[in-house]
Amino acid sequence: MKCENNGVEVEKREKRTKKPKVDTPGVNLRIGLDLCSKTGDVVGAIKLYELARKEGIKMGQYHYAVLLYLCSSAATGMVQPAKSGSGGRSLSAGDSFEESSVVGSDSRSEFGEMAKRSYGRSEFSGQNSEGELVTGCPERNDFNMVGIPDKEADSNSSNGKKDLKNSVNGSMEIYQQTVEGLVESMKKNADYSNSKDDGSKGCGIQVSKDVKRIALQKGFEIYNEMRVEKVPMNEATFTSVARMAMAFGDGDMAFDMVKQMKEYDINPRLRSYGPALAIFCSNGDVEKAFMVEKHMLEHGVYPEEPELEALLKVSIEAGKSDKVYYVLHKLRTSVRQVSPATANLIERWFKSKAASRVGKRKWDQEQIIRAMENGGGGWHGKGWLGKGKWTIRHSPVDSNGLCKSCGAKLVTIDLDPVETENFAKSVAAIAAQREKKSSFQKFQKWLDYYGPFEAVVDAANVGLYSQRRFKPSKVNAVVNGIRQMLPSRKWPLIVLHNRRITGEKMDEPFNKALIEKWRNADALYATPTGSNDDWYWLYAAIKCRCLIVTNDEMRDHLFQLLGTDFFPKWKERHQVHFSFTETGPIFRMPPPCSVVIQESEKGHWHIPIVSELENEDERIWLCCTRANSSLTEQDNSDVEKESHLSDPKKSKGSIGRQPKYQVEPQLAGDSNHDHSQAQLQELSSNGKTVVLSSLSKNHGSIVSELEAAENLGACLIDFQI
Repeated sequence: MKCENNGVEVEKREKRTKKPKVDTPGVNLRIGLDLCSKTGDVVGAIKLYELARKEGIKMGQYHYAVLLYLCSSAATGMVQPAKSGSGGRSLSAGDSFEESSVVGSDSRSEFGEMAKRSYGRSEFSGQNSEGELVTGCPERNDFNMVGIPDKEADSNSSNGKKDLKNSVNGSMEIYQQTVEGLVESMKKNADYSNSKDDGSKGCGIQVSKDVKRIALQKGFEIYNEMRVEKVPMNEATFTSVARMAMAFGDGDMAFDMVKQMKEYDINPRLRSYGPALAIFCSNGDVEKAFMVEKHMLEHGVYPEEPELEALLKVSIEAGKSDKVYYVLHKLRTSVRQVSPATANLIERWFKSKAASRVGKRKWDQEQIIRAMENGGGGWHGKGWLGKGKWTIRHSPVDSNGLCKSCGAKLVTIDLDPVETENFAKSVAAIAAQREKKSSFQKFQKWLDYYGPFEAVVDAANVGLYSQRRFKPSKVNAVVNGIRQMLPSRKWPLIVLHNRRITGEKMDEPFNKALIEKWRNADALYATPTGSNDDWYWLYAAIKCRCLIVTNDEMRDHLFQLLGTDFFPKWKERHQVHFSFTETGPIFRMPPPCSVVIQESEKGHWHIPIVSELENEDERIWLCCTRANSSLTEQDNSDVEKESHLSDPKKSKGSIGRQPKYQVEPQLAGDSNHDHSQAQLQELSSNGKTVVLSSLSKNHGSIVSELEAAENLGACLIDFQI
């Protein structure tokens, strides 16, 4: 179209008129259900479902998933609006099937029968062409419009429908007769709510008993309808049905829903197991609770603190000491610090009579120590040691890793040999995929020939410290400094990219001399052009089980590929940070102890509690000790064995070698130990700490002197290995 503008002919494009967007009934229904999900409006969602059925709107998997989620949430008493960012997660069966439940004992069996008819396993018909689960079910007329068995319909349905009509969205005075009309009303209410936002959106919505009952009834009706229409099931819908089973306390049904997921190639998630586990734990059924946990592990799902807390609680209440021990070690491996709630449970266990009665009176101390060494330190896994009442104290641990209550030295826990080997293999596999295979394989062969090393230096990170230009002199200062701290004084491995060696000013005599010195010492490995040197120094540090000197916090995507199983524990144990002063480099060595549950060779426990304090010295630990768990409390045969070990004249029998460890007597509970150089010397060798005592007295004479000292001081003298 042409027109004139001040005598100038210009071409003007016609504006295209946008075609009005037509909302199909299915789209409108989805919009309405999304609004209900965001606001936690379960009654509004149920009304949309009823209107959709009345209007003949075809519903898909998404519609049913939202409906079942809202119904199952309301049935348990609390609706959590979608994407509310609620933060913490807990595992609880709630009060939905307790005495206060809206589903009384009489009607509970009716719900059970209804549920069985609704999800009966024999009715499943297989999968559709896409491999999704498709189900068949009983006839729809087994249930009435509110999902109650027919014999209850007359007395309850009218009240249920009245509740629905009066409760839709909580504020609708006009009862909308169409899906479109109801959705429009919901939109207006949502706009109004947004303008009056009081910041409470992230909170769960507690529902009334009537709404609980209606939600449970309608939930099974909706599930039944889904199966009639042969809509494919997914993990979310199975989990929602399991939560509805939880509402009337049917743990077997909740667990069966999870089993059916796997049978039809649907991978269960952690949340899928929650209902069954919550019911069994709440009912005190230890055997079935641990059957759920076993099923989780068999299918690659790992319990987190809420699940382990529930297992711990049911084990404590049943007095199952072996299960308590098992869960404590599960917490040790998967939860580095426990929540205050879990800490209270643990404290409750150690104060119980069952805890005081359980434990071995005698054990092979060398076997315990060997198990601790093989496991990386900080635990042995050989069961409860000792007998008698436990002493529980809330205590911090000082900067040297000493418990301020019992004086025990906590350890820094390393990966065990199998974990280390698996970790090294996983790093090598990822590196080989991202590097030229021949390049990384050459490095592996080089490391096998010239290694092992006691430390690795990330030379690029050191040489670029606080500046843009690489300085070999800084690398040299760090290499010399860390070398003096190593037991063997051996050269550390210096990993440096090839372009740094041939870069700017590297041809200067001083820099060339440094590079030549490192090469002559077989301490330098230059990574090839196009490679990422991070893989090289990381693999070397893992393979050699040694220190890595770098300020790289290893948070980028490259290190995220390694997962969370081994990497955090390894990093805490092996990373050395550095800085520079006028006098030279300063090193911040790995922390004196790992902030993780620890079990000592005496059977004592130290449990760190989650803290928001940045200063680690202020963190509170549970210190759990008992008097009858030291070497002095073993039977006479064990004491005699110790005498044989220290007396050459008595060592000609079955025991024919000198003691591997000398024993340092120590007052139990003394937190102010004077570890002089003559008494205690700590050496680091390949990441392990070896403690040597300088006691020269005969052990046999020490025992009698200690017994006399105990009688004189009315105290117990403990042994520290």
